Amino acid sequence: MKRAPLLITAGLILWSLLAVVAPAQGTPYVGAGAWGLYDLKSGQFLDGKNYREIRPPASTTKIMTAILALEYLELDEQAQVSQIAASTPATAIGVRAGQEMTVHDLIIAALLASANDASVVLAERVAGSEPLFCYLMNKKAFVLGAVDTCFFNSNGLPAEGHLSSCHDLFMISRYALQNQIFAATVALPSALIKHPGYPQGKQINNTNRMLTYYPGAKGIKTGTTNAAGQCLVALASREERQLISVVLKSGNRYGDTTSILNYGFGSFSHDILVGRNETFKNIKIEGGEWPEAGLYPERDVRAWVSEEGMVHLEKRISLNYRPQAPIRKEDKIGSLEVYYKGELVDIVGLTVKTTIEKRPTGIWRLFKKPRIVSDTNSFGADST
Repeated sequence: MKRAPLLITAGLILWSLLAVVAPAQGTPYVGAGAWGLYDLKSGQFLDGKNYREIRPPASTTKIMTAILALEYLELDEQAQVSQIAASTPATAIGVRAGQEMTVHDLIIAALLASANDASVVLAERVAGSEPLFCYLMNKKAFVLGAVDTCFFNSNGLPAEGHLSSCHDLFMISRYALQNQIFAATVALPSALIKHPGYPQGKQINNTNRMLTYYPGAKGIKTGTTNAAGQCLVALASREERQLISVVLKSGNRYGDTTSILNYGFGSFSHDILVGRNETFKNIKIEGGEWPEAGLYPERDVRAWVSEEGMVHLEKRISLNYRPQAPIRKEDKIGSLEVYYKGELVDIVGLTVKTTIEKRPTGIWRLFKKPRIVSDTNSFGADST
């Protein structure tokens, strides 16, 4: 009977290694109820399913709790445990009312061990009470663009209306990872913290097994409840690329996440969708001595796209005004919005590379020829 856990662990490791080396072929099968894949640097959405659907986020909630604690408190600051915090159910590090721990150790406990009691201690230290802390959490979420998220506690324990989405969790995680202490903490496989009940310190292990099984894994947070299922926000890097995967309501979060990350690293390339020297569109110029002019992006428009995803690219033009002469070279006429799979990838200004004077009127038009001032080396092939 004692050999069963060893066999299970060995099986998990073998499965993980096989999954990592398997080439990604198209959008993978993912069993999670909702998932999203994102490029960390650009913030671009790459693929997903039900990624804007709101669901219980479980302990991925602690990402927000930790970053707020880092922003409001000093790491060596002592926080006292209240009776409310000490009686917090489920996963805990076993602190008692009246005991004290440093903010840093509490953050480590919340992020690695997913300690619910540590999260409440941090919340009370920041705002005086957990309900007031939730106000700060929701305010921060809104500022970060996680507009569909609503937090009712600091730890992710089941609560009516406590909801988020893959998209919102990515937005929160991307922000949190800009904090070096946060990023370093979630990448730790384990840590030794000072605990009032353990004179030699308490060893805690990270609940995120991707750190052990997936090459390049850098964090960030697990979560599990009956209502939420298995949840995981995962960060991995490979060849200077960093991807974030989010899965909610999964039955196999590590298998799903491995498939998603392999797909992201193996199927996407950073392509120029519209070049800055490419005539994106010709527009008519009202009252000009030259009837039309080409619109050019102010810069190259790049995005991460998969070969099969090219059909999901969409380009939208909006003009600032009705083009009328005179128009000067490099005048900004409008903007180009590029969407990939329905999500905005980039916005770039559209300019003209010609100066078009107003068309002469009356008898003077018989003596004046149209004049175009342009940079002929900058023209690309016309397109509509």
